[in-house]
Amino acid sequence: MQHLRRAIVIALLFIISCGPSEPVQLRVNLQKGDKYVQTVVTDQSIKQQIMGMAEAQEQKTKTSITYTVECTEVDDSGTTIKVTYDRIQVEKDGSSGKSSYDSEKDKEPTNPDALAYAKMIDHGFSVKLSPRSEVVDMIGIEEFLERVYSSLELPDDETGRQIRQMLKTQFGPQTMKHMLERSYIPYPEKEVGEGDSWNKLVDMGGAGIPIQVDSTYTIKDLGSSEVILETRGKISSDKEQAMKILSMEMKYNLSGTMDGEQVVDLDRGVLVESSVVQEMKGDMIIHGAPGMPAGGEGMKIPMEMTTKITLTTE
Repeated sequence: MQHLRRAIVIALLFIISCGPSEPVQLRVNLQKGDKYVQTVVTDQSIKQQIMGMAEAQEQKTKTSITYTVECTEVDDSGTTIKVTYDRIQVEKDGSSGKSSYDSEKDKEPTNPDALAYAKMIDHGFSVKLSPRSEVVDMIGIEEFLERVYSSLELPDDETGRQIRQMLKTQFGPQTMKHMLERSYIPYPEKEVGEGDSWNKLVDMGGAGIPIQVDSTYTIKDLGSSEVILETRGKISSDKEQAMKILSMEMKYNLSGTMDGEQVVDLDRGVLVESSVVQEMKGDMIIHGAPGMPAGGEGMKIPMEMTTKITLTTE
């Protein structure tokens, strides 16, 4: 009997020790001088069924961006970090052929896209994060983008001015903010434990397609040093918001899903690992393309898009 009681006690202690950790409050907890390096890889495939073509056209793009994050200031309102771009790699494969760029190998690029990427290396801007890991301000972004624009050597005429205005609209500070927010998880206001969930509507528009993701984050595993999150989301596009390129106007009617897993370092309160897949289907409607009649219904192009985004931290 004594041996049985001892076995029961040991079993209970084992169960307790394996149980979920106490709830935690997720907050950014960087200290001034903290520094780490992150790499975000975006692997995207876009298939479009263009009128008059028997087979769908596929464009594949893989972009790898490595940057250094340094904490420069901490106060009651949040944390300021400096983001500096270290390396950019881009591979494209589509109907127009293949191309590639690597900032570590191509020191004097001539391709306009590569020229813009080259201007980003060893430069960056600062970001103010709220305690809940929300991007609230970007310092020096205008100067950073102007440096990128200047590399394109646009002509000082009406066409050049239109292109510059398009770049500022489609690739301006707000776009950079949306893109940067993909590397951060909006933390909940209250403490959370294993199995708890919270929701956040995230605007992921900007360069290209104006979309929103209604995300649900669930704590899959809560350890002493890190939190593993399961991420699920529903994606929808703003059908009325148009993307303009010179005389052309493009609208999107897309919907889809997002699924993934992310890891948060509890000590620093930052996302250190992430793997997310987004899948979307729908139509793109083009107005004002050369040769198209004015005031018509536009050209509808069915499309499918699959995007895998991974983040790692050194």
